[in-house]
Parts: sequence; C-alpha cells; structure tokens
Amino acid sequence: MTPSSKFIYPVLHVLPYRPRTPSAMGSPCSSLPPLWLLLCVVTAAQRALMARAQQPMPPSFAFSWLDYRSAFVAGETAVIKIMPFDLPPGDETRRSLSFTATVNGRRGNSTYITDVAAHHSGEPATWNITFVPLRAGDFVVLVGEERFGVPESTLQFTVAAGDVHPSASLASWTYSGACVAGSKAFVSVVLRDAFGNDVARGTEMPGGNGHLKVSVSHSNGAIVEFKDFQYNGWAEDGRISLEFVPIVAGAFLVRVNGDDKTLRGSPLLLTVNPGPLDIAKSTCSWKYGTNVLQIFSKLEIFIHQKDYFGNAVPEIHPFDARIVKRATNLSVPVADLLIEVVDDGTRLLSFKAVDPGEFVLTIFDPKLNQKISNMDYVYNVFVGYCDGSNSFANGSGLAHSVAGSVSYFMVYLQNHYSYPSPIESAWLKVQILNKNGVSANSTISPGELNGNMRANSFNVSYTPEFAGEYEIWVQCGNIVINSGNPYKMIVSTGVVSTALSTVVTFVRKVKTSVHNEVVVQLVDPFMNPVIHLASKLRIQLTSADITTPTNAPSFIAGEFVDNKDGSYTTYYVAKNTGLYSICIQFEDAQLNPCPFVVHVVQDEDFSKVQNDIISVRENESVSFDVLSNDYIAGGQAVVNFYPPLHGSVLQYNQKSFRYTPFEGFFGNDTFWYIIFDKHDNIAYGTVFISVLCRPPQFISLPQQLHATEDTIAPQFGGFPGIKIAYSDAAENISVMLQAQSGNVSLAPMPMKFHQTSYDVLSISTGDRYGKDLIFNGTVEAINGALQFLKNEDFYGNDIIKIYAISRSGREDAQVPIFVEPINDPPVILAPESIFLGGKKSIEGYQIFDKQRDPFEFSIVEPDLQSFPWNKSHLHLVLSLEVYEGALVVTLPAGIVATAEVKIEGNNCWQPLQTSSADRIVLRAAGIRFRGSVPDCNNAMQRLFYQGRSNETNLDIIVNDLGYFGCYPDCSMKTGTPLSTIKTIRLLIRKSVKSALTIELSLGCVLLYYILKCIYALKGKGKNHNKKTRKLKKTASHQNVSTFLSETFTRPPAHQDLHIHFFLIPSIHNLAENLFCPCSSVIRAPHPRMMMDICLHLQPCSPQVETDPVYGRGHLGHTGMNWSCSRYLCPETMEIKMTSLQNTRTSSTSARFNQAPFAQCPP
Repeated sequence: MTPSSKFIYPVLHVLPYRPRTPSAMGSPCSSLPPLWLLLCVVTAAQRALMARAQQPMPPSFAFSWLDYRSAFVAGETAVIKIMPFDLPPGDETRRSLSFTATVNGRRGNSTYITDVAAHHSGEPATWNITFVPLRAGDFVVLVGEERFGVPESTLQFTVAAGDVHPSASLASWTYSGACVAGSKAFVSVVLRDAFGNDVARGTEMPGGNGHLKVSVSHSNGAIVEFKDFQYNGWAEDGRISLEFVPIVAGAFLVRVNGDDKTLRGSPLLLTVNPGPLDIAKSTCSWKYGTNVLQIFSKLEIFIHQKDYFGNAVPEIHPFDARIVKRATNLSVPVADLLIEVVDDGTRLLSFKAVDPGEFVLTIFDPKLNQKISNMDYVYNVFVGYCDGSNSFANGSGLAHSVAGSVSYFMVYLQNHYSYPSPIESAWLKVQILNKNGVSANSTISPGELNGNMRANSFNVSYTPEFAGEYEIWVQCGNIVINSGNPYKMIVSTGVVSTALSTVVTFVRKVKTSVHNEVVVQLVDPFMNPVIHLASKLRIQLTSADITTPTNAPSFIAGEFVDNKDGSYTTYYVAKNTGLYSICIQFEDAQLNPCPFVVHVVQDEDFSKVQNDIISVRENESVSFDVLSNDYIAGGQAVVNFYPPLHGSVLQYNQKSFRYTPFEGFFGNDTFWYIIFDKHDNIAYGTVFISVLCRPPQFISLPQQLHATEDTIAPQFGGFPGIKIAYSDAAENISVMLQAQSGNVSLAPMPMKFHQTSYDVLSISTGDRYGKDLIFNGTVEAINGALQFLKNEDFYGNDIIKIYAISRSGREDAQVPIFVEPINDPPVILAPESIFLGGKKSIEGYQIFDKQRDPFEFSIVEPDLQSFPWNKSHLHLVLSLEVYEGALVVTLPAGIVATAEVKIEGNNCWQPLQTSSADRIVLRAAGIRFRGSVPDCNNAMQRLFYQGRSNETNLDIIVNDLGYFGCYPDCSMKTGTPLSTIKTIRLLIRKSVKSALTIELSLGCVLLYYILKCIYALKGKGKNHNKKTRKLKKTASHQNVSTFLSETFTRPPAHQDLHIHFFLIPSIHNLAENLFCPCSSVIRAPHPRMMMDICLHLQPCSPQVETDPVYGRGHLGHTGMNWSCSRYLCPETMEIKMTSLQNTRTSSTSARFNQAPFAQCPP
C-alpha cells in the first residue's frame, strides 16, 4: 500500500446493558454476549477494508524543482518536476489532467511568468511544468491540479535580471535638458534587460566606455559638433553617467546608442543657450557685401554679437563707433550715428556718408575699450550719382541660361534725372546666387570709356554649372539697381552625357515570368539630372543562354517612364530560365554597364516571406517563430532584424523570437527581419504586433472600511484609497460596484467649469432592483469618491464587490466593510382601525385572523435580522391594554413567569402568582410579558376581545430593553431602551347603510341651521342700515346672541373682507375664539355630534380669504371636512361640507351673502 493510502476504522456503537430475563437465558450461547459482539466488529472491519480496496484511489502529486534549481535569470526556462502517485492506468485519465501555476495571484501567463506549459504525455518520470520568468525578484509559485482537486503546493524561486539590452535601457537627463554652450550636459542611463528589469549595480555595459555613444543633431538630421564626451561609469543613484560639452546654441536632438542600437527615451531634447558675450569673437559684415559707398548714401554694417563659441548672443550691448579719415588721420564727427536691433544677436549700425575718400571704421566697447574682432573696417566713398530706380540691366542672360553655356547681359547706370552716371569698373558688383548657396562667377567689362576712365554701361558674362533657380544682384557701390530687387534667372540642364549616365538599379537574379525593374539615371556633363527624355531610352536583349529554348519569345521589354527627377524606370519579363545579357540604349549610345547579366531561375530557388501578425498584453511577453509561415529556399537561412520602436526583441536562434513591450506601452508596433538563404537571395518580412491593454487594475484598495448602520458612510466625500489604473486614458471603461447587504452611491464630486471629453461620466444602475452602481467613463473621471450605504437595519461584516470592465477584459476586487450596529426601535405592523367580525367564540372576538384579515398584525424587531448570535436571546416586552372590556390571550409556559396583568378599574400592573408546565390562558384589561419576537407575534395572533361596548381602543406598547447586537465575545450590546406605541380602534362591525344614513342626516340638519342664521342676519341688515353702534370686544364675550340683531356701518370699499371658519371643540371655549370686531355663532346640535362654527368679520375689501374647517364628533373622531374657496369681491360665500364615512363621500353646500355683514362700527 502506498504512503498516501488511508485506512477506514470501524465505528463501534455501545448500547446500555439491560439484564436478561431468565427465560431468555436458556440457550448456551446466550451466556457469551461479549464474544458475539467482538465477532461483529471484526467482520465489519474486514468488509470496510475490502470495499476500500475495490474503489480506485484518486491520484496525488508532488512537485519539486528539477535538479533542485530554484534560481533563474529572466528569460530562462524554469522546470518543475511532477511526481504522480496512485495514477490510474489509461491515457484518457492522463490527458484529462490540468496542471496550473500561479504567481502573485495571477494564474498562467502574466506579468511575472509566461509560456506556462504542462508536459505529461510521456512517461510519468519525465512529467514537468515549464515557464519563463520575466520579472526579477523573489517569488512563490503555487502549483496544483484541477481535474482531481489536488491542493496547491508552494515553491519558492528567485529571478535575477538578464543581460543588458540596449533597446530596453532608459536614457534621460540627469538634471535638465537645458545648458549653456561650453558647460557640461549629463545623461543618465538605466541599464535594463530585455524584460525591463533593472540591471544590478556593478554590471558593466558590454564594451564599457566604447559601448555607449552620444550624437547630437538638428531636427533635420544635420550633425552638430560637440566635444569632451566622457563615460563616467556607475553613479551613486545606480545609473550609468555620461557627459559631454555642447558648443553650438539652439535646440537639438541627442541620441544615445548602445551597441549601435538606440536606447529607450532617445532622442532627448536638448536646449543649448549661448554663453556670455565675447567682444573679441563678435564680428561685423557689410549689409550689401561691399565696402564701396556712393556719396550721400547710408553706410550700413551688421554687428554680430557672439559668445566664445561663435553663437549669437541676443542681449543688447552698448557699442560705440569711431570714424577716422586715412588721408588726414583725423576723426570725422558723425551726427546721425544709429545702432538698432534687427534680429536676435544682430544689430545694424548706420550713418550717412557725406565726405569722399577712404575711411577707417572702428566699433568697440567703451567700457572695456575693446574692439570687435580686434580689427578695423576700411570703406571708400566715391562721388557718383547712380539711381537704383533708373539704372537697369538688359539681356537674355537675365532670365534664362543653360548649364555649361556662356550667358550675357548689359548694365546701364543712370542718375536721378535719367542721365548717364559713369563709374569705375571696380565699383560695379554682380552676384549670381543659387538658392542652395551655389554661386556663378561673372566677368564685367566696361562699355565706352570717357576721359576719366569711367563708363556708364557694362557687359557681364557668366557660365553656370548647376541647374536651378538663381538671383542676380547688380550693385553700383552700395546702391542696388532694379529698385533694390534682384533679377530672377533659371538655369536649365545641358545635353545628356552618356559617359556619366548609368543604369543605377537592376537585380542580378530574378524569377521567371515576373516583372523585373530597371532604373536609369540621365545627367549632363555637370551631373545635373535631365528629364523628359523617356522616348529616347530603350532596353535591348543582347544575348540569352536559355536552358529550355522555345519558339515563343523569351524576353518582353517595356517602355521607360519618366520619374521627373532624372531617373527613368522600365520593366522586363524573362519567360525561361538562363542567363540574359541586357543593355540600355540612349539614342545611338549605350549606357554603362552594358551589358549587365541577369540570371533567371525557377521560383523554388527564391525564399518567400509572409508577414506575421501577433498580439500580446502590455507588461507581458510573447514568443513566436517568424519562419513558421515562410518558405526558405534550400532549407537554410540567416535571419537578422531591425529592432522595434516600442519593445525589445530577443532572438534565440535563426527563427525563434521573443517580443516584450516597454512598460506602459499599448498600441501597434512593428519590426522587420531579413532572410539570407543559401542561394544568396534576400527576402524581407514584417512582424505586426498588437499590444493590448491589460484589464483595469486596482492599484489601491482600502484594507478595511467602517460604516454605521442606517447612515451614509462617509458623511462627506468618498472612501479614500480606491484607485484604478488603465493605460488607455481616452477609452471609456465601466466600473460596477455591488454590496451584498447595502447600496453603493456616488459621493458629491467637484464641478469643473471647463469640462473636457475625458471628464464625462455616466452613471446607471445595473439590475431592476437598483442595487448595482455602474460608472462609464475614462479612468480620470471614474477615480472619484464613492459612498457606501447599507441596507436598512443591517449591521455586521459586508463586502463591496468591484468589477472593472474594458474591451481588454475584466478585473474583480473585493473590499471588506464592517457596519457598526445601532439600536433601532421595534415596529408594530397594524392598521388604525380593526372591525371585529365573524362569529363570536367563547374567548370573544378574535382581533386578528390570517384567513379573514388582509392586513399585517405583528411585531418586527429591525435588529433581529442581522443578529449574529442566537436570535432567541433577543427579548422584547410587549404590553397589550384596552380601554373597555378585557383581552384574552394564550401564553406558553416559558414566558408565564414574566407575565403581568392589569385588572379593569385598576391602573397598576400585577405579576401572576401562578406557574404552569403548559400554556396558560389569561383574561384581563391589560397583559404584559417578556419574550422573544416569535413569542410576541404568537400572542398577538391569539388575542381576543371581550366587552359590551361596540367600540374601544387597544394600546400596544413594545420595548426592546436596549438590546441591539453583540460584541465579538458574544456579549450583548445594550443602549438606551426604545419603545413603540400604537393605538388601534376596535369596532364591532355594523350595517354600512345605517351609518351612511346617519351621517347624511347630520349634514342636512347642520346645513339647515347655517342657512337659517344667514337669512336672519341678512334681514336685520336691511332694516337697520342707517344705525350705528359701537361694539367693544369685551361685550362679545358676555352676550353672543345680541350679535344677530345688531346693524353696523358698511366698511370702505378699499378694505378687505376676511371670513375665517374655525373648529370649536366645545361651547365652553367659544369666548376664547371670538376676537373679531363682530362675530356670530351657529350651533348645530345632534344626538351624536356637536358642531360649533365661529364666523369672524373684519374690515373688508375686494378679496375674500377663508381658512379650512374641520369637524369632530362627540367621540373625538374626525367626521367632517369643510373646504372653503377664495373669491375676488364675491357677492356670496360658498362653503362645502363633506362627510367621510368608510370610503363613501357625501357633500352639501351653503351660500353666504355679504349683505348681512354690510356694516361694522369703526
């Protein structure tokens, strides 16, 4: 039996021994009961063991590291050995096994491990689980088997960072990306392996100092000079330090390369500011490029402010100038000297030249007494009167020229009045400039000379070499003719040079029956590209060594197409395999190389590459075979690749690659690979990678939340610590929150006046009960405050479940919350009135019958629902009492000892002086006892009423004794005892018709007396409308009846008439309500109802306002409801009286004219 086998022990039941009667002891065997019992036990044990042996034992497994190796390097393969026990025979069981590996709560492939695979197809001795660790650190892997529910085993392992991978290493500025020219710039490099793990301090880059390189360039790729690059090795912060000294000011891109691969984060943006102004390095230049000036013209010279390295310094510096005439060596005063800023670091000095001759200009710093560039500037002023607007040039060479050909034009100088203005040839300057900075040399020869060796017309010739657009500047000294503007000129290309034109593109080995490209470049003798000559090019087959000759043409040539840049493209098709000699002919000449030989082979000799498409989640890794869908000619290939931009690639052999995206990246990435087969063919393939966002991650969750029963928690804001991370900030995600015994609501959030699309948040409830709270929006909008509101009367431990869902997947989390209990008052479920019907029993009328009554009649203790201990320990005190008659209730024996009664006519509670082993029936006016909630409800459902009155009140009082929960040690929590009182009207059911008739009769009688009183007041008002009488307020309290016979003066028309109707409970309170200047009382007596109405009259005008009227019967119950309306200057007042009895309604109304209240004393 294996060590994992289990034994089943028999269970022995021992019965108490009973002596046997003599008649039962006649048998000889009957005297040995212990022996018989022993035999039974042994037999049962043997049967159990046999049954156990027949049942198949479930397998068990043990796991351990292969060769006890638990330390790995990131990217290596870790192997866990599987040792099965009690494994049943058969391949079906083995195939159904499902082994799992979990690290940090993530099963299978995750951020920590990848390529998890179980190998259990061969012999059990070779079974194992393999995975590739990705992250460096100490971890614990849980290994288990799901099919047979084998418990998980824990194995510890350690992962170290791999070799330095340049593409994954991170470059950044040590301090900032700005410095001054001539100062040091520091770059820090975080060395990482291909999986993003930081390489431990002390590991040097392969190649050390020579491995890392820095290059600086403009945004267009032009290289910028710097100096003093230095590799400093490891810094104190655990990063590699590099430094260099930039000397050129501006904005540049700094690329950090390792092993000819660009580091992550590169290129870095570098801003170099110019250094301090250096007078000696500053320079000056003439505005028009000449120091020969015409008299009375303005001398203009640029001052270029430079630092030590020649960078422009934009600050304004106080310069001064001094002019000395060489002939006399005397200073020349200048009255209009002006220095102004024209650009950053460039200023313009100008003044008017009024004297002819040769002068020396010195520009200096007056404080330092230092000259710019430590030199003087000499200029000549000649006497001449050239006018830039009237002088002009003419000739074909001003507009067009051909590269390599001589072009001419003439220059004519005139003064302001269009007369010839002769000058010396040395004073005329011609500049022919290309937009690319190339210039063409010109030759100037004067026309007809006068006696002073001067001329006003000149011949200019030039020979351009480069085609393109030019500008021709013609200057008479510093005067630019053509109104200060240049002449525009175009130089076209020359004739084609067949010696310089070549075949630039063709493939030496091609496939049969495919279009093969040939590109030709035509240039002139000065290497200018020549266009629009496609019709003069032809492709010719000079010879063909075909392996399988046929009658059909084996070579088909196409026409050339002009690419508009001097290149021409054509295609040809070779039908058969063999060697083809081809030439390109331009007109009658042939272009080099001629011929070029093309080897045409079958398709099988070429490798065929298809693009690969893979996907991986961010922060994970994926391995793949790039050659799995490619055809390699000859079966052998050498594969190289260009690294991607957003991830690292490891190549394990000629075809296996592993791609790991950089941390935080998601989206699309690509890299290219090249195949070199054994036939020297080259093929290119592309790997398209889709990096998917991982599901939303809960990066912060509270450990334990606290709330209070029946209150929102927290009162202000939301619970802190709930935060979600998701890489795609623009994607809308959904977050659902759900509490098992409560509701989750949204807390107040700060309002944004400028709300963007990223701040939009939609909120909804998930199910029909509205318990789920669902947010939909971006991560920034969702990471707000949350509130937790538990169910009513719930307390104890609860769990808030959070589900974060995006298009990438779903993430679940749970937050525990403890709800602190509070004491809730008990609830009495009962109607306001109960009609006692049905047949009267010996106990009397049963107050509540489940079969008869549709309403609830019970006690509810809110704290009982979530009471964690024995619910029978939560007791209440129930008190039942009637005003008239007696109550009959049956109590169980368990609560008889706590019962108290109140005898009719006695207000004191008296304990029972009896005890019973069974239930007991009590009859008394009041009954009070202590019991559990079920005991109280059982008593209420067995409650009867006995009495002669057809109507009485039942008072129910429930006291919870202050119990509302228990502590962790199961002791009861107590607080202030809470009581609930409810009065129920008990009525013996009578005929509904008779009650309605009585109510209608009372309404008619009351309406009759109201109308009679109104008509009486109206008649007396007409008979005594001319009399006035002053009535004091105190008199109204003495004799109310005299108000019906008095007349009063009519009030002014602009005053308001206010008629108020008040309910007077009894005639004794009448005097307290008659506070108006004049009032009248109408009394409507009835055998069962007393209704008193007081009408108050005040000085009145166009509006009438009334108050509601309520009636109350002699038993104190509301029976009537009078509603009054508001009118604008009404002639009559209408009062409606409504009688409410059960669900039926009857109404009557009366009208009151204003005439009886026409006049009142002032």
